[in-house]
Amino acid sequence: MSIKDKTVERGVLISKIAVIVFAMVCGRYFIEYMRLPKAGIVWACAFIIMYYLFSGWRLEKQQIPYMIFSGILSIAVILGYHMELHGSMYTGLMTENYMTSLTVNDVIAFLLLTITITALLEKIITRFTRKVESIEIKCTYGISNKKAWLGAALIIFILWIPYLVIYYPGFIFGDSLGSIAQALGVAKLYNHHPIFYTLFLKMCLSLGIFIKDITFGCAVYTIVQMIYIALCLGYQICWIRNKGIGIKICIILTVFFGCIPFFAQNSIAMWKDPIFSSTLAVWSLVLADFALSKGKIISDNRFFLVKSNLLLVVLCFSRNNGFYIGLFCELVIILIWILNRRKKIITGLKKLMVSTGCILLIISIVIGPVYTKLDLNGEPIESLGIFLNQMASVVAYDGDMTEEDREYMNGLLPLENYKDTYRPCVVDLLKWDQNFSQKYLNEHLNGFMKTYISMFIRNPYTYIEAWALNTYGYWALNRWELNTDANNIYKGNLGDIENGENYGIVPHSLLEIQKVDLKSIFEIGDAPVALAILTWFVFLIVLLIIKKQKWGLGLAIAPTLGLAITLFVATPYAYWQRYGLAQYYLVPFYIFIVVYLLKEKKE
Repeated sequence: MSIKDKTVERGVLISKIAVIVFAMVCGRYFIEYMRLPKAGIVWACAFIIMYYLFSGWRLEKQQIPYMIFSGILSIAVILGYHMELHGSMYTGLMTENYMTSLTVNDVIAFLLLTITITALLEKIITRFTRKVESIEIKCTYGISNKKAWLGAALIIFILWIPYLVIYYPGFIFGDSLGSIAQALGVAKLYNHHPIFYTLFLKMCLSLGIFIKDITFGCAVYTIVQMIYIALCLGYQICWIRNKGIGIKICIILTVFFGCIPFFAQNSIAMWKDPIFSSTLAVWSLVLADFALSKGKIISDNRFFLVKSNLLLVVLCFSRNNGFYIGLFCELVIILIWILNRRKKIITGLKKLMVSTGCILLIISIVIGPVYTKLDLNGEPIESLGIFLNQMASVVAYDGDMTEEDREYMNGLLPLENYKDTYRPCVVDLLKWDQNFSQKYLNEHLNGFMKTYISMFIRNPYTYIEAWALNTYGYWALNRWELNTDANNIYKGNLGDIENGENYGIVPHSLLEIQKVDLKSIFEIGDAPVALAILTWFVFLIVLLIIKKQKWGLGLAIAPTLGLAITLFVATPYAYWQRYGLAQYYLVPFYIFIVVYLLKEKKE
């Protein structure tokens, strides 16, 4: 063997050893920071995967978007890794739920995780791109078979009936009783729970009151809600079918929505979230039709804008963050219009932009000046939750504050009380504390943001920690325990109707079978996949949209992005599946969009 051959052979050997060592190091950090079991089989699998990823892999220019995405995900993983959550998510104090300090090791972890996730993404996307090449997708819009739509909706509705019968008239929570009190005129009507949602509930209850059975009125609400959600989900199934997806897949989707307890339980829950979420799902489909038709649907279907605007109205008036989601979508439309001005790929954007803008303007007048004039606005604290918790964390941890900051925070709650009142994962118990002065906040609302910014400048890392602990359930992929959280329904305080004022409502089962406990068969509680996983899947769709420059499809995903953003900045609770219910409804749609994007070439 020549010296040259030996040199080449030695170089290959060194290269392989380097890959093996790098794979071992990356595997070690991946297992550690993803909080995976440190069992031998896990180590072995991690090493094999890493070696496969990095053998012959090199970073190229086209992978830069993957690297940016991976870097952001790595930061989320590192933050999730540093959380110590030993107490209850709802009642746990700062001594039980907290974050450990970042170290130099986290910088190494960030670099290695970013590289690992980039390589993993590149491999997965390349592999799936080949897999979906044979799938044929039609760019037809809407649904073409209304009988199939109604049939799918009917099947889903029928499959949900056992839960209605066993838990008649549906799940009624503490929040439900608040809305019922307003609907009955027992409590003051105001916009803590959306006014139009309360008026809709009042219409349903009036039927029960008419026959002197308010429990039946609650059942009317539940049945109407079940029908509405089933129609929305049935529409999605037929929408996907109309895009060329096989009938077998659509049958599976029908069974998926009908048989998984999580969907059935939410269909009979007297919350504003199910109606809001199913509306957001259908609006996403409508906007996707606009994008897939490159705007031609506006000229082909004269009712398109009517449908889109009607869904937007329902969205805004069924939950208070609906308006902000609509506003975010309008900004996305404007951005796409700007990007589209040169290439003219999408027509009709201006009409959609003006139409959506007009609806949002009218709604802003209603929920702003009109509600204020009629004294219907809710308390400001409802939209300041995370900000308040961040400020409270600074006081609780004896952070740096000016005398003016101290005076303001003391006006809200005596400074010595914050350590025992601040809950890192929820803001409710702080704002509901008997010593918290809602009156002071209302009278000094102008000083709130001034104090917030002043304390942020002096305590940025404390603010980041407080935000992370208050929102981690929606973005921390490595908090695996959230995948077994089956308390979506229980978190709503089902016992309130038995322990307090029930307004004559008597929940009971309509079906009793001797020696058979139906409630043990149709249990309350089901653990769906964690919302954080769905959130990052949506972010992956955004990555593919940017990489393929399919800007129009940004419209399709905009409602979900708007929802995620409102949760990131205004959620009162670190994790509650009902807040992101729309994401669960839209899982088939997300998968379809990914398949479409992988098939399409860059514009």
